[in-house]
Amino acid sequence: MDRTSHAEPRTVAVFGSCITRDCFNSRFNPGYKETYRCELLQNQMSLLSLMSDPVLEEWEPTRVMSEYDLWNVRTEFSKEFLDEVVRLQPEYLIVDFFGDAHFGCVRLPDGRYVTDNRWKVRHTSIYERLHEAGQLEQVRGREDPDHYFALWSEALDRFAVFVREHLPSSKVIVHHGHHTGWLELPDESRPVPLSGVHRKARRLHRIDVEAANALWRRMDARAVEVLGAVSIDLTADVFPTYDEHPWGPFYVHYPADYYRRFLAELHKIVVADEGIASAQMVGEIETGARSTLERDLRARSVQLDEAERRLEARDEEIVQLRARVARLERTPWRRVASRLRRSRLFRARRP
Repeated sequence: MDRTSHAEPRTVAVFGSCITRDCFNSRFNPGYKETYRCELLQNQMSLLSLMSDPVLEEWEPTRVMSEYDLWNVRTEFSKEFLDEVVRLQPEYLIVDFFGDAHFGCVRLPDGRYVTDNRWKVRHTSIYERLHEAGQLEQVRGREDPDHYFALWSEALDRFAVFVREHLPSSKVIVHHGHHTGWLELPDESRPVPLSGVHRKARRLHRIDVEAANALWRRMDARAVEVLGAVSIDLTADVFPTYDEHPWGPFYVHYPADYYRRFLAELHKIVVADEGIASAQMVGEIETGARSTLERDLRARSVQLDEAERRLEARDEEIVQLRARVARLERTPWRRVASRLRRSRLFRARRP
């Protein structure tokens, strides 16, 4: 595929979740369509499910679902992404493994896998029927990471063969993901823990963030190696979710500068491939760099505030200790000796 010049936007396919798809959303990156066309998405699906056989049985939603939710379930069961991506032959295939790191899977009685998506897949007639019959085996990476990683790695190997055989001109990019452990609120001076007691945090489904992120890092590293992929990895920085995120606060609903920085990193990959950059790409790379600097400055400001708070607390301790010493210096020595004899420390040291 000729990558030396581009009169048209570059075609992108996404296998992943909103952490990637939202980077190709005008709400977060208003000008992205000048450079990219995100023409295919598989949302919130685990790689284990993708590389499993389709679920062809009839099913019905067991609660009201939007057209978008129905599409998510239908493509989850059909595995049609594999056929669609071959037809598209995207210049860039971007993958993230939110579906595996967050949901995990269920194993059907005949060995097929589907993503254990608590928002959508669980509310289907086939899931509820098999669950009630005790015929679903839950496979969760946070609970047994080694077992899950072994299953996932086997699926990754088959996916890598598929990509080499059917997408020879597509460049694979692994978007390294993470669950944030922090929530930014308009009435708080600094982020609060998502595991805390704030009413907004209490509404979230509780997960073990550290365990989920450890598995996610492991999968990302393996995928880069096996797929021969390049990385977009912003996980070294802290990106708290926030109260006013368009989709609401959640573990992978990041602040606006995250999506700008992702786009800047993608531009850098494209420029390295093509050797050229449009004025818009250069401007968006600069915007991403400014976002990085601004976040660093905010982080240092928070660190400075915390250091000043600790220093003030230490100063208060010193003032209290000096006052105590002054009181002791004004106390007759006989009264001091009497107090010492009555103290537990003095009694404990007596033979």
